[in-house]
Amino acid sequence: MKTTKDKVYSRLANRKTNLKSNKVALGLVDDFSYGDTQSLEEEVGRLSYSVEEWFDEKFDEWYELGRDIYSVYFQNSEAFLTPGDVAQDENVLAQIKEKAEELGITAEDVYPEWQEHKDLLVYLEELQEKFESQKQRFSDESRSI
Repeated sequence: MKTTKDKVYSRLANRKTNLKSNKVALGLVDDFSYGDTQSLEEEVGRLSYSVEEWFDEKFDEWYELGRDIYSVYFQNSEAFLTPGDVAQDENVLAQIKEKAEELGITAEDVYPEWQEHKDLLVYLEELQEKFESQKQRFSDESRSI
């Protein structure tokens, strides 16, 4: 014996409607998170470029620059002159000046490049301080990455 439910279902059409032949616009297409396909493709393309090309290029540049700076500032690959290397020069310049004054002449009369030599030593000290400051800056920045 058929139930009422079975009777109702048996009366319904047994064939399916061909929706492909009819254009049906479902409201679901408006629910996509990022608009149309072209906009989505552009955004995916931007990320693709960053991931596939840009990062490797920039990382290689950054790495090489970091290696160069590290080599110069921490491994002393350039072996720059330091104030310690010319510490005796300060004493010699002071002695020249002292002896010249005892004789009643200027240090430049004894050593014509006395002032230039002294200025270079002062400048060397300033550069050394800046070098150490840059070294510390690089070290701090490297740790912050």
